[in-house]
Amino acid sequence: MELKGMLRVCSKPAVIGLGVLLGACVPVSTPNTAQIPPEYTAKEGRISSLESALADAMIEIEKMKARTVSSGDELPAIPPNAETGRCYARMLLPPAYVDRVETRMVKEASERLETVPASFAWFDEQVLVSEEHVRLTVVPATYKWLEERTEVLPARSQQVLLTPAEYKTVMEEVIVTPEELVWQPGRGEIEKIDEESGEIVHQRRIPAKYKQISKQVLVAPAQYRKEVTPPVYETLRKRVVDVPEHTIEELVPAKYKTVKVQRETVPSREVRHPIAPVYKRFTYREKVADARLDWRMIPCERELSKELVYSVQRALRAKGYDTGGVDGVLGKYTLAAIHDFQKSQGLATGRLSVEVLETLGIPLLAAQ
Repeated sequence: MELKGMLRVCSKPAVIGLGVLLGACVPVSTPNTAQIPPEYTAKEGRISSLESALADAMIEIEKMKARTVSSGDELPAIPPNAETGRCYARMLLPPAYVDRVETRMVKEASERLETVPASFAWFDEQVLVSEEHVRLTVVPATYKWLEERTEVLPARSQQVLLTPAEYKTVMEEVIVTPEELVWQPGRGEIEKIDEESGEIVHQRRIPAKYKQISKQVLVAPAQYRKEVTPPVYETLRKRVVDVPEHTIEELVPAKYKTVKVQRETVPSREVRHPIAPVYKRFTYREKVADARLDWRMIPCERELSKELVYSVQRALRAKGYDTGGVDGVLGKYTLAAIHDFQKSQGLATGRLSVEVLETLGIPLLAAQ
């Protein structure tokens, strides 16, 4: 038996007889709906029973192997048969399955009912065409013309200038430089000694400077008169409803006509025909072991070079997995692509392992 991603019931050279009876390995797929002949002979039934018995026996062997592995001690702290200079990590192995092929009866023996149609004859019959009802007739509305006086322009007022404003020019003196006190060399009424040079200075008052400017001053304001323009009106003619739209009710009597109808003269009957049972061959998967942790060889840190990651990314992209680019960095997109590839191939998941490199055809030593 070979377990890789999923169990397949395949014969090895040690089980040649089983390979002859079971034939080629059947891959896991949706149930096969290929129909076998409805009539199942005794010889074919005997062969099918032997195939089912052999398949059951092989499945039990796989289950015993899986129970032996799962019922052992917990995962050891050190990988068994570990090689010197190699790195290992605990990784999650997927559940193990086996393929089964079984012939089942999908339709039991039954009978086909054949219906003999009935006999009919034509008869004259009076049928109702339209029931008595009330017909509504819509009378359209009538209109008339009316005259209406409408304001076109409203009354408005405006200011008319009578006399403009009067101004005069006056002169005004403004300060240019304010008065200030400065210290000068010499002696005077107010004296002090310069602390840096030791010179005697006195304080001098410099008067302020002024200049004259001209400006205009309002003498008399402008005078205005308010003029009011009366509103403008226009006489308009408009169309208004004189008599609104209304309906008139009219009673319409029922109508009948004579037609030919077909009536049953002899009722139908049923004839029964026996039908043989129908068999189909189904392929399904049976779980023989749960997911579990196991030691797997992984590239050591010294071996996890950019060239190795480049090779992994190129191989995954060639198989249709998105690694987020080929940059030699083991980022989240590359790890997600590795995880998807492991799941599709039935490999242990959790991180980049040596078996992933071998499956992708990347030798670890060559990748370095």
